[in-house]
Amino acid sequence: MASGLGGLLATGQTTKKQATAGLLESARLEAQQDIAQQQLEMQKEAGIQQAQGTIVGIGGAIGAKAAAGAITKGATFSANAGAAITAAATPVGWAIAAALLFRKIFD
Repeated sequence: MASGLGGLLATGQTTKKQATAGLLESARLEAQQDIAQQQLEMQKEAGIQQAQGTIVGIGGAIGAKAAAGAITKGATFSANAGAAITAAATPVGWAIAAALLFRKIFD
């Protein structure tokens, strides 16, 4: 009787060890998947931010060119500053709007 009970206990312990090992492996795989998902989300966010920076940079370059073209020789500083700001505002504003729209599309 004792060997029968001992064998039953040993079988139960083996089953418990196997179940625990299976749960640990499942938890490890889930943690790996979570880490991979977080990395993908971070890469996507970095790509969106890089594209937004490029869009705003292009708008800034266009605005700078427009501002330089708006400056007149012989005009006062305040007149030139006002003309330059006015000329640059539209391209820069469009670039910022495009960057925000880009975020909405890919977010």
